[in-house]
Amino acid sequence: MTNYQVGGSLRHDDPTYVVRQADAQLYQAVKAGEFCHVLSPRQMGKSSLLVRTKYRLEAEGFRCGVLDMTTIGGEYTTPVQWYKGVVTQLWLAFNLREKIHLKSWWKERDDISFLQRCSQFIEEALLGQFSSERLVIFMDEIDRILSINFPIDDFWALIRFCYNQRAINPDYNRIVFAFFGVAAPSDLIRDRSRTSFNIGQAIEMQGFKLAEVQPLIQGLAEKINSPEIIVKAILAWTSGQPFLTQKLCNLVWKAAENTEPERLVIPPDQEYKWVENLVRSRIINNWASQDDPEHLRTIQNRIQGNGQRTGRMLGIYQQVLQGVEIEVDDSREVTELLLSGLLVKKQGILQVKNRIYEQVFNQTWVTKQLVSLRPYADAFNAWIASKKQNQSHLLQGEALREALSWSQGKSLSDLDYQFLAASQELNRRDIQNALKAIEKANSLLSSATKKAKTEPIRHRLWRGWIGVISLSTTTLVILLRLTGLLQGLEWDVLDQFFQVRPLEPPDPRIVIVTIDENDITQVGQWPLPDAVLAEAITRLKVDNPRVIGLDVYRDLPVEPGHQTLVNLFQSTPNLIGAEKVVGNSVNPPPSLNQLRQVGFVDMVLDADGKVRRGLISVQLADQLHLSFSLKLALQYLEAQGIKFQAKDQHRWQLGKAILSPLEQNDGGYVRVNTGGYQILLNYRGGLENFYTLSLTDLLENRIPAELKDENGFTGRIILIGAIATSLKDFFYTPYSGHLYRTPQEMAGVTIHANLTSQILSAALDNRPLIRTWSEFQEGLWVLVWSLIGTVLSWRLQSPQRVALGIAIAGLVLVSVAYNAFLQGWWIPVIPPILGLILSAIALSWVTSKQIEKLQLRRILELLAQDYPTSPAAVRIALEYLKKSERESNHALIEECLPNREQETGV
Repeated sequence: MTNYQVGGSLRHDDPTYVVRQADAQLYQAVKAGEFCHVLSPRQMGKSSLLVRTKYRLEAEGFRCGVLDMTTIGGEYTTPVQWYKGVVTQLWLAFNLREKIHLKSWWKERDDISFLQRCSQFIEEALLGQFSSERLVIFMDEIDRILSINFPIDDFWALIRFCYNQRAINPDYNRIVFAFFGVAAPSDLIRDRSRTSFNIGQAIEMQGFKLAEVQPLIQGLAEKINSPEIIVKAILAWTSGQPFLTQKLCNLVWKAAENTEPERLVIPPDQEYKWVENLVRSRIINNWASQDDPEHLRTIQNRIQGNGQRTGRMLGIYQQVLQGVEIEVDDSREVTELLLSGLLVKKQGILQVKNRIYEQVFNQTWVTKQLVSLRPYADAFNAWIASKKQNQSHLLQGEALREALSWSQGKSLSDLDYQFLAASQELNRRDIQNALKAIEKANSLLSSATKKAKTEPIRHRLWRGWIGVISLSTTTLVILLRLTGLLQGLEWDVLDQFFQVRPLEPPDPRIVIVTIDENDITQVGQWPLPDAVLAEAITRLKVDNPRVIGLDVYRDLPVEPGHQTLVNLFQSTPNLIGAEKVVGNSVNPPPSLNQLRQVGFVDMVLDADGKVRRGLISVQLADQLHLSFSLKLALQYLEAQGIKFQAKDQHRWQLGKAILSPLEQNDGGYVRVNTGGYQILLNYRGGLENFYTLSLTDLLENRIPAELKDENGFTGRIILIGAIATSLKDFFYTPYSGHLYRTPQEMAGVTIHANLTSQILSAALDNRPLIRTWSEFQEGLWVLVWSLIGTVLSWRLQSPQRVALGIAIAGLVLVSVAYNAFLQGWWIPVIPPILGLILSAIALSWVTSKQIEKLQLRRILELLAQDYPTSPAAVRIALEYLKKSERESNHALIEECLPNREQETGV
């Protein structure tokens, strides 16, 4: 008696087992040492294939073990439980209870990972214990691994390791893995950055073929009169699907058993009809209640359980039902349909697996599933409930686009199509109305904007902004100036004025005897010997100069000739020596110091390293020291009866000149150190602006003709000083700053000559000293130009005209400041220019914002007038206006319409 088993694994010797091509492929591959994977839909006979192959291999001496992954764990299993479960299954499958104490073995390896323990178990426990046997590990239901909630990619990497290790360790050639389950190879490795699981031979499970089903025919031979035709008819319905084929054979067997005398006779040519009736009555009709053991529900559940992919899967399947040729691709939806068993791949095209599936999962079933999945179910049901009258339930915008996209490639009910068509029609009408409203809105907004901008509106601006912005800008600029940020720019302007000022003729009262590199070379040493200086002074005294200034330190004797020089110092009452009193001091010549015939040569440097100030006196240790230049000038003027006269506590009169000390914030300075008595240097020029002759020429009596023609040195101030670059007695001055060449320094003796000339020229010739305004006057000066900037901006209006006006005003300002400089006044340039520019920019910005605000209010007034007749267009126009305006104006725009509604009663 033959029993047909429906579901579950068949015994290896079951008489109804159908041997297929997969049996031979798997057996031969494993026997040859190939890793294999049998991945196919459920109930295709994978487990029965595993059982039979295991039996055959064991009969040939292979040692086999089976790991059923359903018994190891699932979604809530921890890594330690899962890996220990794998090792335990292997321990049990290969009967290692007597050889290995698993609990101790596992605990001894607590210091290594679970994966390493699995690897060691394979190598030590399996390959080590069975050192000469060939091992096969069958892993069934591997799709169970996919539900584990921790990364399992490393486990598959271990399998790949066992495969790759064959090239290194020959023992691994004795172990083979074979995997069975419902999955695609790409499912096994979750991390897409890792290499996919691509080892081993794929064994394809195909349905039963007529040539293979002799065991099924034999089982029916004693029960029916035409078993081969019956089985052939069954295959026509199942396409060889193992579960359904076995189930139908079992139904035929039972039908025969219920027939007396237990043999079913089917009339000739009625076999196919009889089988069809059996299929329809026992499988297709009311299939859900007859699906026991479960098969069809398994397929349905797999499709329904794919979440967001379900709709796409149903759409593909529906097209296949309709006869559309769809090529197989690597999409997840196609993969899931193939794994469900509902579809199969034939020559690269998707087809329904068999007629039973086609009848059960028909168009009606698909439509029902799609209806349950429709994304617009609530709106659809509400529209139907309103008897298709309430248009508020129809889809619009993004919801309609999503629904149309979802419906593509699907066959829906007539009501669905009516609902979508009504939604599209409503959407079309809304778009047409919206386009008309948009066109009207653009027209209204354009008209209102044009009218608002052409209407005279500037007269409504507050003129007080001119004063407010002028005062604010002036305050800002003065505060900025007091920070010192503008000081350097003011110095640069002053330097430029010095450089472009017309050259003055040399001062005939001053001659400089220079000591250059050639002179030092001629003498042969530095410092110059006292004898050389004595000889030079002696030659000068012959022409009876009014004053001789020795700008050479001589605090220590330099032989030869020291005594001669001392005697000369004591016998020359009009000789002034040099000392340094600030910082690293240098003592004066002792004999001249006793006669109070010395002056200090210290320089005052600005922050940029330039000399713009002259220090003419300093009080140190209750002793007043006068500068070298002042001593020369006073000695010269004393011969003409001109002496210092005190005007007040700080100001002194010297001939026609009145000297005033520099204050901390005078001119462009900000909190400058004004220690001692400082005045601003009014340079005459460089060395070329003075009569000069070299020390060598003096000693060799080669006096320039222009000096001889003007009585030589008689009645003049003679300065003796070094200009040799090697001595580094050089300083930067206003003449040093040139854009296109390296800054040139000025020798210290030349600066002393300039200061001496400045004092003499002021006292005798009324040449102006450089004076400055008070801080109050400078503030008024900045205010005036700030006011000019605002007035220009107010009057000219156009940015181009305002820019031109500011440029012209700036040129006027610089011209005024330059002419004032020629008259001896240093007045601010940078602060008023900043005030001029900033005030113009500020007023332009304020007025533009005020005009924009007034124009916006006028536009809103005009739009509000149109609201009663064109409310939708006005609302759209207001939205456009909001997008084009700054966020600060949005509140004003939003307030406009409600106010208008209240006025009109809308």
